[in-house]
Amino acid sequence: MKTTNAEHIGILCSEDQPVFTAIARQLRNAGHTVQFFDPRSELSLSCVDNLNSLVNKQVFPVNLPALKYARRTGTSLWNNLVATIALSSRLIGLNALEAVGFRTPQITFEKPESEYVAKPCYIWHGDPELNGEGQFYQELIPTEPVDYKYYAVNDGARVQIAAKRVSSKLYGPKRFLNRISPRPRLTRRLHTLVNRLDLRGVGVDFVKDNEDRFWAVDVNLAAGYRDSGLESALYESISADFSD
Repeated sequence: MKTTNAEHIGILCSEDQPVFTAIARQLRNAGHTVQFFDPRSELSLSCVDNLNSLVNKQVFPVNLPALKYARRTGTSLWNNLVATIALSSRLIGLNALEAVGFRTPQITFEKPESEYVAKPCYIWHGDPELNGEGQFYQELIPTEPVDYKYYAVNDGARVQIAAKRVSSKLYGPKRFLNRISPRPRLTRRLHTLVNRLDLRGVGVDFVKDNEDRFWAVDVNLAAGYRDSGLESALYESISADFSD
């Protein structure tokens, strides 16, 4: 087992991702060594051996053997391995959202006659597509072309939550619109999801229908946290395993 005062931190994430680049700078300023690893490339077991902690921000199948090895040999993983694997499946993710009380759209494995969102089963197989080809099909909720993105970060002491509005990628490039105050009911259910699955960081995407009801349409352990204001919480969350 590695020592508890971890100093060498790996981040599975593109090195130009703005939020985690800023967090890496904070960690280095605090005296820690930080190394980014391309999530689309195989992470060697020898690299894992040199780490005290691995922030599995983004995961592809090629990384899974290294994550399993990390758990077996004592390298701390930011999000636990079971949740990382389970929530890579969009269908399991939707079931998890339903289980904590979120309203989710109906899904089918045949194309509906009405408009729909086509999705691959696993998050690493591509993005959702409006009325396209997919491995399953999600009911399109009538709404304005806006997504409500909620983020939850367990900083070691409490779960911090932030929310924002962005333009929907189903209709064009995603654009940040504004931060919003998280709704209490959604916040409570998001707390339950984090606690039940023992998560450090997660994002959930919602749409709002014409009756002011929120529908959870995706859960994402690879959230980017842009424009969320959660940088300090993420820093504390990553530091939690080796703080005094």
